[in-house]
Amino acid sequence: MTGFVLFMMPILLALGNWQVQRGDYKRQLENQYLSKLTELPQTPNSETLSQPFQALRLTGQYHPEMFFVDNQVLEGATGYWVYQVFEDDSVGRVLINRGFVASNGRQTLPAVLTPPGVLRLTATVWPQLGLIPAWGSQDWSGEWPKRVQRANVTRMSTTSGTWPAELRLEPGQPSVLVAAPFASRLSDEKHRGYAATWFGLAIVLLLGYLYLGFTNPEKRSRSQQTR
Repeated sequence: MTGFVLFMMPILLALGNWQVQRGDYKRQLENQYLSKLTELPQTPNSETLSQPFQALRLTGQYHPEMFFVDNQVLEGATGYWVYQVFEDDSVGRVLINRGFVASNGRQTLPAVLTPPGVLRLTATVWPQLGLIPAWGSQDWSGEWPKRVQRANVTRMSTTSGTWPAELRLEPGQPSVLVAAPFASRLSDEKHRGYAATWFGLAIVLLLGYLYLGFTNPEKRSRSQQTR
């Protein structure tokens, strides 16, 4: 039992601490998001494209390359996040998250129209919040559009030849679908809950160990007295 406690206790504490750090990171991002709300959109360049929550003014047109990020849920509906390549006059090809589209079955991807001509968009640089775990092969087909299992922006950008950043359209923008939520994913509530779970398990493990440690000598003592 002592060996088991010595093995599990550092793991549980490390997991709890990791969730606390993730919560701190989300709070920092939320503060950055709130501070950026009052700023005017900027011209895209190498500096502004690397600033989380920076609003950018884009002028250009869409290319046909699309990524459909599978297994997404929005307001009870299942579907995809749609990422599409946009050619900006200032910086070239960027990756636009146009928003959510509901699934119409697993056999075919939903039809998403590409707006023709030159568009003027306002899009926000979205920070990378980490990838969900993936199981099995993550091979992508060579044809477009591509159905992918997670929004790996680095890989998507490399595949499509765009800047390694996700630009998220706001509601009301030309070409937006159902706009991706902004502040909701920045909440640290989930991480606080996970941290409390891991620390709670560590406390239960310690109390159980102490309980066994104190009760076993008493049982052995009574057993010897009855012999």
